[in-house]
Amino acid sequence: MGTGAAFIGVGYSAVDRRTDRSLLSYAHEASLDALRAAGIAPDAVDGYVGIGSNPNPSAAVGDGADHVSAYLLVDSLGLGPLGWVSDVSGFAVNMAATAAAAIRAGSCSVVLGVRAVSAGSVAGRTRPGGPSSARPGADESAAESAGRAGFAAGEDQWTRPFGAGPPGTRFALRMRQYLERSGATRSEVFQVVRAARAHAANNPVAYFRNTDVMLDEYLDAPMVADPLSRLDCDLPVTGAGAFVLVSDSLARDRPAAYLRAHTNWTNADTILDRAGLISTDIDVCQLYDGYSFMVYEWLERLGWCDENTAWKFVADGHTRPGGDLPVNTFGGALGEGRLHGMGHLREGIVQVMGVAGARQVDDVEHCLVQIGPFDRSALAVLSREGQ
Repeated sequence: MGTGAAFIGVGYSAVDRRTDRSLLSYAHEASLDALRAAGIAPDAVDGYVGIGSNPNPSAAVGDGADHVSAYLLVDSLGLGPLGWVSDVSGFAVNMAATAAAAIRAGSCSVVLGVRAVSAGSVAGRTRPGGPSSARPGADESAAESAGRAGFAAGEDQWTRPFGAGPPGTRFALRMRQYLERSGATRSEVFQVVRAARAHAANNPVAYFRNTDVMLDEYLDAPMVADPLSRLDCDLPVTGAGAFVLVSDSLARDRPAAYLRAHTNWTNADTILDRAGLISTDIDVCQLYDGYSFMVYEWLERLGWCDENTAWKFVADGHTRPGGDLPVNTFGGALGEGRLHGMGHLREGIVQVMGVAGARQVDDVEHCLVQIGPFDRSALAVLSREGQ
């Protein structure tokens, strides 16, 4: 088992709702922070991986505006010559998995991975015709989109004519199904949001690090797509995260988080088998929370809870700070802000390395990272020791 690769450092940028900074400056900040943390000089980097697109409905669309491509970042950082460079699609786990394969193939041995995400604005302004970034988590409506585009193409032709716009609607239907089947109410779902804010309190870059939320505030929050309210949705932010991934041999005799196993949405249920572990071996989880209730699905699907019971597990405090299975120890996308899973992977790495500071969970040996919705997920297990 094992992938032959390990993380030896991560980098953070600031996380902002409004900014006059370029997205490239956030990518540089995170990149240089990761290299410092890893003790790696820029000229020692011989590989690069990123994601050269941004799926936000409010994306400004353009390299350096809503995403930062390899072409832009590698040259602007002065990296090279590099043995391997790639921009991949999907989420941060896809970056790590692809880079590990390149390391194992001998194409490179020290890879810098960077993901930069925009809140959907450039210098504090939303794109013309786009939704206001002042509505955290709100999706563009079908009417707004149809009025601008005049037609629905591709998969949209089966949803937008019926008022089902960007992803909020399809996930609202999924949440409604869960509530009906489980007997949970929105008052119980509130506990996911509450736990996220509690974890965010110890994350210095989390947008909601100093902001608690009360049940009445949650229940009164404006609906995006019933039963999903604004507070069930992750918060669009501008920021970046980075990691340094190296070959196993370079990670020896230093703190590291080994990429033990990874997989994708087509066989997500095999992730623990691939890692040679069972659910009780996992010490912490970083579970994608683009919408609050998503946490329930993976707690049940991967063996921590019986079907339709995860809401009770969360409500009983198991996932909060000090619980027996802390989930999203950095605050998740609900507490830190939406970086399309880069925060989840970054947090998994620091927890396993034991360098998470005030939010460090005691004696973390294995962390499961799951990023993306049920039908587009990427999963990984990170471990303290190599195999």
